[in-house]
Amino acid sequence: MERRQERAGDESDDIVSRLGTLLADMGGHAGDVIDWRRGSDWIAVRSRRAGRVFAEVRPHRHRIEVFILPRAKDLRDPRGLARRAPPTQGWGWFRSRFDILGERDLGPAVRLIRQSYALALHAGNGRNRRRPRRTQSV
Repeated sequence: MERRQERAGDESDDIVSRLGTLLADMGGHAGDVIDWRRGSDWIAVRSRRAGRVFAEVRPHRHRIEVFILPRAKDLRDPRGLARRAPPTQGWGWFRSRFDILGERDLGPAVRLIRQSYALALHAGNGRNRRRPRRTQSV
């Protein structure tokens, strides 16, 4: 935790705090609880109802880096914040990333995270949901 606090600036901490409140409200409206699991450099945002992480937040001194589940091309993103995430980030689950640079990016960021939350609720806990293969009968 100390390492994260050294890296993040005061403005980033304030925005992360507001983001946590907004996402908790979002979960409450959906009858869900949104948990924040803090690591040394990241915060995993998890839905209890979906049973999975749907966003990862990484506070830095002058920006907040966010990783989400949907692909950038599948998002409703009028500001064009989302970009393709490197496959090495977020255990390969997260397909998009974007930065929150200040207060003005908070609203669009919440809209993008909400889309990731909806995907998590729809897709479940990330396990493969394909139907079992048909076996050929002789």
